[in-house]
Amino acid sequence: MDEAMPDDSDDVTTGRRSGVPASSRARSDAEIVESLAPRVRRIAGSLLRNDHDADDASQVALLELVRALPTYRGEGTIEAFCDRVVVRTSIRIARARRLSSVRTDGGVEPDELPSAPPRADLAEGLPRTIEAYLHELPEARRTALVLRHAMGYSMDEIAALTEVSVNTVKSRLLEARDQVRRMVRRDVATGRRAP
Repeated sequence: MDEAMPDDSDDVTTGRRSGVPASSRARSDAEIVESLAPRVRRIAGSLLRNDHDADDASQVALLELVRALPTYRGEGTIEAFCDRVVVRTSIRIARARRLSSVRTDGGVEPDELPSAPPRADLAEGLPRTIEAYLHELPEARRTALVLRHAMGYSMDEIAALTEVSVNTVKSRLLEARDQVRRMVRRDVATGRRAP
């Protein structure tokens, strides 16, 4: 009575994986990871200070994604699942790099260190790129701004990912927006343009 059912378990976009032989699953995992690699790099690049850190985070995130794929239950898109893995990995790497670069003489607190910009296209009408403005934001504010406006995460999701309260997320977003507005106004008033 076992009729052959069509096998859509290797569908990269849906992430369906149950009942797939190990060899097919490995091939499917490789296809999934390969298709998501540019997305992983883009997200890591938007959250981290420089290209080297983004490359490192991308590699670690792809490895973690491979390890996490067996736990993917198909609740939501594989892209959203991937995004969560990449964001958590990038934040963890940013914290580790920040803490390792803090001077031990007590001169700099980790939260006072400058932050990295996300990769963004030029926004019409702005004197400089979005990336240039985001580069000047503290890491916590930049992360909240990118997660909310570039990636569409909710306040609750950002709070969970960054391990802070929702009120802290709201505060960081308000402060980030205000700071970016002030920078744009300053650039417009002084005639500053992107190099």
